[in-house]
Amino acid sequence: MTMPWSARCDGSDPAVTTTPLPGEADTAPPLILRHPADGTARGIVVFCHGLGSSGRAYGELTEAWVRQGYVVIHPTFADSIFEVAKTHPDLGLDPSDDTLVLWSRTRPAAREAMMRILHDPAYGLDRIRIVTAILDRLPDILATIGTDPAGLPLAIAGHSFGAYTAQLLAGAVVDLPDGTRSFAEPRFSAALVLSGQGRDQQGLREGSWDAMTGPVLTVTGTRDGGAKGQDWHWKCEPFDLAPPGGKMLAVLDDATHYLGGMTPEGSVVPHQFDALRMVTAAFLDAHLANRPGAWNWLELIEDRIGDCPVVFRRK
Repeated sequence: MTMPWSARCDGSDPAVTTTPLPGEADTAPPLILRHPADGTARGIVVFCHGLGSSGRAYGELTEAWVRQGYVVIHPTFADSIFEVAKTHPDLGLDPSDDTLVLWSRTRPAAREAMMRILHDPAYGLDRIRIVTAILDRLPDILATIGTDPAGLPLAIAGHSFGAYTAQLLAGAVVDLPDGTRSFAEPRFSAALVLSGQGRDQQGLREGSWDAMTGPVLTVTGTRDGGAKGQDWHWKCEPFDLAPPGGKMLAVLDDATHYLGGMTPEGSVVPHQFDALRMVTAAFLDAHLANRPGAWNWLELIEDRIGDCPVVFRRK
């Protein structure tokens, strides 16, 4: 059992702002900023979407972080199905069709193309480029919401393919066609890896996590799995194979790849998704805001978060 975690009594009202990424082409997808409406902030999170998704998604999760006082920046990457529809007209997809979010279930040709994209290093590298550009241009980006980033701690977060991006920026090294590469970004103080990848995929291998020395929260579920048929134990490897120091693992009982809520259809398993929102918000409050209550809450977790049974480990 774990004691209920007390969120801020003066929780921030969330707002959403759309703004271009300075320096990118006019045709580039804009950034989605989810942020406290009053312009205040205790930290900044860059959230990386999964394969085929977009910066418009994941608000049900990240607004929980906004209510804790964080600005969340959502880029849209070139592997978004809406961007792929523009750059690959041969697929016959309409980029204005909102039902494209269901590509993996309803469009076999698109699914085949997206699997090729997933394993094409160029797309992963472009994600790194965009996140780095966001960090380099934070003052201009946050000026659009009246927030000064000076002195604010940063975290990188991501789901699925976005969790791969988060791992690389947190220090995991990968073997690419041009050799072993590290993309460690010291401006990030912590990372959240939601349904991330383990060994033998996208250049990750034994030893990849040796340099991932900072705080990392890894979350998976017992019905989660990898693109090559791996089970949920493989999803624990970013925790299992990383060195001790600020590492936490939450395995949500019976949760799928979407961890209770982040589905394209918008369906939610309330007790699982509540657990995800609580543990991620507490992790941010502990490692970015250094709130004693959040640290204590995390230390008290045993086998449940709220009404959700979990396996919880720390090292």
